[in-house]
Amino acid sequence: MIEQLKNVWQRRELLWYIVKFQMKAEKKNKVLGFAWSFLDPLLLLLVYIVLVSYIFGRGGPQFPILLFIALLSWRWFTSSLVRSVTSVTSKVGLIQGVRFPLAILPLSGIIIGFFDWLFGFVILVPMLFIFEASFTVNILWLPVLLLVEFVGIVGACLIFAVVGTYLSDLSNILQFLIRLGFYLSPILYSVEDTVPERLTTLYMLVNPFAGLLESYKNVLIRGVPPSEYALVGAAVALVVFMVGLWYFSRNEYKLVKAI
Repeated sequence: MIEQLKNVWQRRELLWYIVKFQMKAEKKNKVLGFAWSFLDPLLLLLVYIVLVSYIFGRGGPQFPILLFIALLSWRWFTSSLVRSVTSVTSKVGLIQGVRFPLAILPLSGIIIGFFDWLFGFVILVPMLFIFEASFTVNILWLPVLLLVEFVGIVGACLIFAVVGTYLSDLSNILQFLIRLGFYLSPILYSVEDTVPERLTTLYMLVNPFAGLLESYKNVLIRGVPPSEYALVGAAVALVVFMVGLWYFSRNEYKLVKAI
């Protein structure tokens, strides 16, 4: 597994080339090009604000920014998973023509997803002032939370990249799981306002992503430390990373034959 990480680092120039090429390819057929990187999360935010605040009459004065940071982080996770499913099968020509560590392929999708997160964060920054977020020293926890999410995403994407190579229906299954996870995670709602107190501990343990999303809200908007359940998310992320790296390393050479 350590050798796999070394190989990826040695071929980091190829990784960045694939990232730039894929980002251009995804935007070139869109009229607004890279502007969609800003417009997509903003339009999605407006839809949910209308749905939750005006139609259902839920949410508070800071609901838009609480929702937006949760959406950004959730979209990074889900878009990376979706890209990882076809990351190997969509690059058959490159794999057959160049020898390189295949882990670069799902990793490139994760990096693209992170750039989308950054584009969205540019929109979030002025919103933090408009909706009077509480700025405290706890905002320094943000890079740690991003690292935890990145580690977990890498592990999950490595697993899905292998399974997706053999199981063509995985994309359909994944779409269902993403929709289910969206409504089971504190994105449209906060844990303290929605989940009964007697069930909070169970909910946060069963859904480790919940602690991470609540922690983003805490450090960026509420001005308080990360949720204690972020430790659960960090532990799960590390385990998923190790399992994903081991599973991918064990199956890498089989993937070349499979395609």
